[in-house]
Amino acid sequence: MFRDQKSNGRPAGNYILGINIDSDHVLLVYGSPSGTISERLAFPSPRQESFQSLMAEISSHADRLLMITQSQRLPLPDVVSVSVCGNYDTQTKILTSSADFPQWKSESLCSQLNLRFNLPVYVESKANAGLQAEFLFGSISQQEQTVYVSFQPRIRVAISMNGRLYSSTGGFSGALGNLQLPDINFPGQGQSLYLNDVASAAGLVRFAQSRHPTHWEADAVPGDIISGVLEGDPYGIEVVTEAATIFGSQLQALMHVLRPVNFVVGYPFNLLGEHWVRPMTETIVTTTGLGTGQLPNISPSALGARQPELEALAPAIMALRSG
Repeated sequence: MFRDQKSNGRPAGNYILGINIDSDHVLLVYGSPSGTISERLAFPSPRQESFQSLMAEISSHADRLLMITQSQRLPLPDVVSVSVCGNYDTQTKILTSSADFPQWKSESLCSQLNLRFNLPVYVESKANAGLQAEFLFGSISQQEQTVYVSFQPRIRVAISMNGRLYSSTGGFSGALGNLQLPDINFPGQGQSLYLNDVASAAGLVRFAQSRHPTHWEADAVPGDIISGVLEGDPYGIEVVTEAATIFGSQLQALMHVLRPVNFVVGYPFNLLGEHWVRPMTETIVTTTGLGTGQLPNISPSALGARQPELEALAPAIMALRSG
């Protein structure tokens, strides 16, 4: 279903506690509707722990963050804004499940945060929150048909048409990373690979290590690959080019069915710029047969390294502006 990005009877919010939850870390920010971030802190995600353990960690770190802001004579936040990885149902306000947090099942994320902070809470999946951040702080019009792809921690697509975000019952839509890649192999890998295994942020690291085992440390992170590419590392450029080509080859049906006006590459591969966009676009042209004038406007997110913190603020700002 497509849903209007509107809400009625919502309070004005001048200060926002933003929370961005993924499998690597949880980012908390204290910000404003203008996107100004006064303070931020992050902690490692408790991936193998219960949902209640995460809530306790968020509460503890939020208390610490707010102590810092109050010492600067900043007021308490008016609302809580959340971007979360996983299948979030916006109708029921239930986090149905998350592949990155195996113990989470049908968690009432919104109501739990409301109880803990006694504030209005607005939640979106990471891809939807990323697209909202583009509308709020980028150059994309909310009225244009847009596809936004988040790559951290898994590949997820957000779709907006005529000012409305697409969502499905249970919040399962957009999981492009679950596409199988029967023709792609890692050395010593016997089972089927998925697009997440190659072209997500974490998948790119594993893919790079499989292609050049001695070039990267065992504990390498996506930022290591990205910074290497930007510094001209030929091994990194080779791997990113291959991953972007594989990713582009999986977009044929999406491009023909949706024919979006904009196609936005989200965090963290937006930091790669043309190193990711060029091979991906060339493959889209080859596999779809679409001419230059028929393709969407393909671009990396212009929000750069600020994407995660703006993504954390976006659900509340979008709701409050539309209210």
